[in-house]
Amino acid sequence: MAHYRRLLLALVLATLLTAQTATPPRSIDDFFRDLTAEWMRMSPNLAMSARYFTGPEQDEFERQIGPLTEADRIAHIDKAKQGLAMLRTLDRSKLTDEPWTSADVMAWQLDHVVREQPFLEREFPLEQFNGANIRLVSFLTVTHPLQNLKDAQNYVAALGQVATRMDEAIAVSKAQAAAGVLPPRLILQATIQQMQSFADPAPAQNPFVTAMDQKMSSAKDITPEQRAELRAQAEKIVAGGVYPAWKPAIATLEAQLPKPTDDAGLWRFKNGAEAYAISRMPLRQRA
Repeated sequence: MAHYRRLLLALVLATLLTAQTATPPRSIDDFFRDLTAEWMRMSPNLAMSARYFTGPEQDEFERQIGPLTEADRIAHIDKAKQGLAMLRTLDRSKLTDEPWTSADVMAWQLDHVVREQPFLEREFPLEQFNGANIRLVSFLTVTHPLQNLKDAQNYVAALGQVATRMDEAIAVSKAQAAAGVLPPRLILQATIQQMQSFADPAPAQNPFVTAMDQKMSSAKDITPEQRAELRAQAEKIVAGGVYPAWKPAIATLEAQLPKPTDDAGLWRFKNGAEAYAISRMPLRQRA
C-alpha cells in the first residue's frame, strides 16, 4: 500500500502544478484532475486522509474503510494501466515544463503499481508490521479525523466495517496459503502474539475505543452525554464485531504455523528475484 500513498502524492502534485501553469493544455489539466478524482473514489482511505472532496461525498468516504480484497487491488492496477495508456497519447511537444515533469512523475508511480501485479503475493494480508491487523487500527486511531461530532459519528460508522475488512484479509490469507504462499514462521508467531494481545483487554480498554474517547475530549461541540453514547457504541462494536473477527484471523495464522520455515527472503517465491529487483529499482528506471 505504500506505493498507493506515493501515487497519491504524485497525482496531487500533478494537479497542483498544472493548475499553477499560466496556459496549460486543457487536455492534460483535465487528465490529471480526472485521474486523481477517479483514484480517490476507488480509495476511500486516501479520500478520507486527504479530505479531497467536499460535502456529502467526502462525508460518505469518512464513514468507510477501503476494501482489502484481491479484486480491489486488481482494480487499482487496471486503473493504473488506463492512466499509463492515456499518458502515452499526450503530445509532449505541446506541454510546458511543469506539466511535462508532472506527467513523468505520474508515469513513474503508475508504472510501479502495474509492475507489481505479478508479485502481489509477497504482501501478506496479516503480519505484524503492515497487515490488516495493523493498518485497520492505525487508520482509525491515528489517521481518521475526529475534531467534532460529525467526525465522531463517522468514526463509529467506519469502525463498524472493521470486521468485514478483517474477513477479507482472512480470505486472502487462506487463498495464499492454499497456493503455498506463506509468511515465514517467525512472522506468523509474532503476528499471532500481537493479535492476541490486541484482543485481550476489555472492549472499553481497546485502542479503537480509548483513542476515540481521548480525541472526543478535545471536540468542543460534543456534549458529555454524546461522548458517553458514542463511546458505548464503539465498545459494542469492538465486543460484537472486532474481537469476533480477530479470533478467526488468529486461528487462520495458527493453522498455517506448522507449514513454513523461518526463511524470509523473497527468493523463496516464484519470481522472487524479479520481485526483489523491482522493489529495489529506482523510480526513474521503472518508467
